[in-house]
Amino acid sequence: MKLTWLGHSAFHLEMGGKNILIDPFFTGNSTYPAGYEDRLERVDYIALTHGHSDHLGDTARLAKKYGSTVLAQFEICQYLGSKGLDKFQPMNIGGSVRVDGVTVSMVHAQHSSALIENGVPVTMGDPAGLVFESSGAPVVYHAGDTGLFSDMALIQRLYKPEVGLLPIGDRFTMGPEAAAIACNEFLDLKYIVPIHWGTFPLLTGDPQKFKSLVRRGEVLLPKPGDPVEL
Repeated sequence: MKLTWLGHSAFHLEMGGKNILIDPFFTGNSTYPAGYEDRLERVDYIALTHGHSDHLGDTARLAKKYGSTVLAQFEICQYLGSKGLDKFQPMNIGGSVRVDGVTVSMVHAQHSSALIENGVPVTMGDPAGLVFESSGAPVVYHAGDTGLFSDMALIQRLYKPEVGLLPIGDRFTMGPEAAAIACNEFLDLKYIVPIHWGTFPLLTGDPQKFKSLVRRGEVLLPKPGDPVEL
């Protein structure tokens, strides 16, 4: 399995022979590795945690370009259908979808989910985290945007993730202290990648501080665009 952080909360996940983009916020992302899209020969699936613009990102454009299937909340799929997309796997929290040897499960997150159009919020369903499983590969938990909640322990119990992609930016999500509590008390991860930090001035969470607070699991700090093989 290969995992590449693309800045902010965006990832390229290569699992089970499939290429999956998660929350592909490329345009306007100051931490996106320029030119990475040129490396993508195909994108089989695009998986979305919620409908904020910095997570929905370039989904419509990329799905049209690569003929990708979108996995997302039902409301997000309906919205993207109005933009001309027609390949979806609609989901909701608590459910799982198996696609070509990869199982994607949607789990709870504490946040919001709306797209602002002409100054008006358009509902995008509920925010979520995503769990990715495939035979022989480590289980990956992308927490999406979320605050700390103790039922992360249930996510660990049900899905047994080994890799966690956790927000640390503060203000809109967990900061380093709360994210470290998630790792030390509720999750039992082998590898942790802090996300949703440094993209905008308001995201002040420090990955080095987070790393210093984590007592369980190894914190990885890859550069955007550099793949990590697990």
